[in-house]
Amino acid sequence: MRFLSIIILSLFLLNLSSCKTSQKVTNEKTLLQIDSTKGVAQKTYLFRNRKLVVSEVNGSLGYTMEDNEKTSVVRFSYEKDMDKAAYDGGYREEVVFEIPNDLVEQNYSDLELQNTKMLFGRYCFCRSKTGLYKVSQGNLHVATSKKGTHFELQFKISEVPQIVTEIKY
Repeated sequence: MRFLSIIILSLFLLNLSSCKTSQKVTNEKTLLQIDSTKGVAQKTYLFRNRKLVVSEVNGSLGYTMEDNEKTSVVRFSYEKDMDKAAYDGGYREEVVFEIPNDLVEQNYSDLELQNTKMLFGRYCFCRSKTGLYKVSQGNLHVATSKKGTHFELQFKISEVPQIVTEIKY
């Protein structure tokens, strides 16, 4: 009898410890696409319910992401390992922009790209040709359906050389 009461008490305590409160996920990160060939990795992420906060300190741009139920952030990265022996031997380009969650379909051209807070980043040992830059030349088509968010981007940065000029997802 004593053994049975210990089992019942243990099951009761286990049940209490497994109770969970429901919590709304507000900043879900989803890997939309990955392509890795010949030492180059290209990744596209969607950060749901997030917004871009762009800042400028001493002439250099930076960004952070904060919770926001009205927008999501798309981040694309292109990474190439150039020299495994060198600490700073890698090369990375990044494009990040914000889109409204209720968007069905939209086209942005040239200066309208700043409505998405679009930034291009270049990170390498490239002698003062690195950092983040605002994108103001190009075209972006975004479409959202039940199958997900898809976009096509063609863009050009005049401040620094770039490898990536077109992104499709």
